[in-house]
Amino acid sequence: MKIFLMILSMFFTVLSHAQALNDYKYVIVDNQYEFQNVANEYRLNEMMVFEINKRGLEAFTNTSVLPKNLNVGTCNALGLKVITSKGLRIKMLFEFVNCDGETVFTTKEGIGRTKDFEKAYREAVRDAMSSLDEFNYVYKKPAAIEPQTILSQPINPSPDVPAQVLSGTPSHAGSKEKKDELKVDVSPEPEFVELVIDDTYLTHSKEYKIQSVDLGFNIYKNNSLIGTLKKSQSGCYLVVTTEFIGIGYEKDSDIIIEYDKNGTQFLVFKKAE
Repeated sequence: MKIFLMILSMFFTVLSHAQALNDYKYVIVDNQYEFQNVANEYRLNEMMVFEINKRGLEAFTNTSVLPKNLNVGTCNALGLKVITSKGLRIKMLFEFVNCDGETVFTTKEGIGRTKDFEKAYREAVRDAMSSLDEFNYVYKKPAAIEPQTILSQPINPSPDVPAQVLSGTPSHAGSKEKKDELKVDVSPEPEFVELVIDDTYLTHSKEYKIQSVDLGFNIYKNNSLIGTLKKSQSGCYLVVTTEFIGIGYEKDSDIIIEYDKNGTQFLVFKKAE
């Protein structure tokens, strides 16, 4: 009976965490934490963003261009707190914290067993973030709040402004013209991406290639567009394709994409001659 109650308790704990996370759309990852000597050391911060994104939430580093609706009207973003310990093994866990400083979800303690610090930290991040696999995240958008119109009548209204406009009461003469004057055009401006054709990188097999665009690269497979590499301010790339999601970085004039698919996979791109 005790074992049954324990399992039942664990089930409802996971369920409540899932429901809590579903209330939030974004996660903001610091570009540098206290345990790091430099920003994005070991490319861990980009990796945190990648691991969260592939589970359905939208993650950004705090130095990135953030969404315009971030915490507008309601708290829809979580901060990411990192707790680490370093000894014979690297240990990390993550706390997802809301705008009131309340912890919404805590991962398990991830462990990095490799002696190499960089690899151990990356192992620990992957291990800890696997806690997000316990449930299927689906963002639950809050119900729209209808704006309230506050009507006020000034004590001494200007003689040039009809009292009906100030009070919100429609006038019988010229009301259409006044309404037209008060309309504001809030149409969004279009965004343009400029293609830079002369920067092309190829893999050894030439099956994949990447080509420069304004914010990073487009990635192609057999000349068919499958995704993008978007560059962050820290210098790494978030890679999103129809086949995989990963992290890209520059090394010795090459561009390397690292992604998780039946184990860690690498694509090495060299600049076309």
